[in-house]
Amino acid sequence: MCLEACPTYQLTGLETESPRGRIHLMDALAKGRIQATERVELHLDRCLACGACEAVCPSGVPYLSLIEAARAGLEQHALARGETRRLRDLLLRGIFARPALLDVLARVLSLYELTGLRALLRRTGALRLLPARLRRLEAMYPPLGRARYHAPAAPAAPVARVALLLGCVMRVAYGDVHTAAARVLTRLGVEVVDVPGQACCGALHAHAGDREGARELARRTVAAFESAAVDAIVVDAAGCGAHMKHYGALLADDPEWRDRAAHVAAKVKDVTEHLASLDLPASLGRLALRVTYQDPCHLAHAQRIRHEPQSLLRRVEGLELVEMAGADICCGSAGSYNLTQPELADRLQAAKVRAVLDVRPDAVVTANPGCMLQISSGLRAGGSDLPVLHVVEVLDRAMSS
Repeated sequence: MCLEACPTYQLTGLETESPRGRIHLMDALAKGRIQATERVELHLDRCLACGACEAVCPSGVPYLSLIEAARAGLEQHALARGETRRLRDLLLRGIFARPALLDVLARVLSLYELTGLRALLRRTGALRLLPARLRRLEAMYPPLGRARYHAPAAPAAPVARVALLLGCVMRVAYGDVHTAAARVLTRLGVEVVDVPGQACCGALHAHAGDREGARELARRTVAAFESAAVDAIVVDAAGCGAHMKHYGALLADDPEWRDRAAHVAAKVKDVTEHLASLDLPASLGRLALRVTYQDPCHLAHAQRIRHEPQSLLRRVEGLELVEMAGADICCGSAGSYNLTQPELADRLQAAKVRAVLDVRPDAVVTANPGCMLQISSGLRAGGSDLPVLHVVEVLDRAMSS
């Protein structure tokens, strides 16, 4: 069952690119039967850690925990420190984990978009003159020119009190998605409180094998949120939410932080999960739009949240929801995967774009910034300007009309 669910096995047909094969490699590494070589590392690095295998496994094998632990062990060997890996490490450890530096850098880099230079280069085709590596980095350049997060006023008589994770890249690139999430919650009577001191949750670090970096960022996040007297910690980035829900396990060996981490983790809710738990009206507004929904891996597989996003969209009058083929197959984003494994990421991206265009929607809807960026990039490369929206953006527009 896991072979049929695994995107990389479906692409390559190699046993070493399947969950079963990778578990054999991990077991052999742990027992010393094989050595940590660049070839072994490549097979494990090619895993998307999308969780599709874990979701269908009848034996309940905790594959995501296994692959993170294996990558953490391989990271100590530092076998393949090429230019791409060094760039990834710089982003994760030197920038994403430092909110002040990230904010300054994002404001500087946003000039590329705000001045119209990015649109001009794309319109004239000048980007084709760049080397392939630079074209890839440009395509992955987040939309830093979008509006920053603006917290709405609290409702007069709140039915609940929540905190919103602002994160790292999400905060500087998709701040308007945070604003949309907060507005939707507020309209439904939920107060969204500010939590100073929060930064990167560490999901990207854990995904890349930097377990100590992930633990340190988890401690910082726990410290920031544990003093907030809230009913829930709402997250609108699926990868961040999946990671934060496992803070207790991540810090299980740390007696000072173990219980504190578990307490915070128990309050973490995806925004669609929290919205679906409220006493909702039959209608969440009106919006005449034909959309197709892309299941983020870390929402559908890691968090087992499949029905809530679409049930919310179905409460929007005038909205037509059409299903694409393979909606729950990974789009190829997967943290830093599209940077470290470009060939497989591109093939997954191309398949996702074809599936989207086949159903002829007015927009693509998903619930994770990495998916939004990956699908948008693929659509642009194919000459389509189809918008990619977060679920809360659709709800916000519908409720504003």
